[in-house]
Amino acid sequence: MLSSLPAAAAPSCQRELGTTDITLIKSVLHLRGVVHAPEDQQCAVYRQHVATVSKVREVFERCLSGAKRDADLQQLEGVLDDANGVIARMCDR
Repeated sequence: MLSSLPAAAAPSCQRELGTTDITLIKSVLHLRGVVHAPEDQQCAVYRQHVATVSKVREVFERCLSGAKRDADLQQLEGVLDDANGVIARMCDR
């Protein structure tokens, strides 16, 4: 993993990248936990998920490089598009 880090970012990025997987997993589990909850609760969790994924995206933009960075950022963009789509359909009425 260290080889894909930009040279100037390596010390803090290694730690930040180490926490992103756990952060994303917790966020997804939280989403799954509110599937049958009232819409307002689901909306709050989806909005928090968007905020979490956006923070992870910032870490990836700063700390990754090359093809891995491009692929991971593309995947996160898809997640953000999906979550924002749910918010638009369900929450912003």
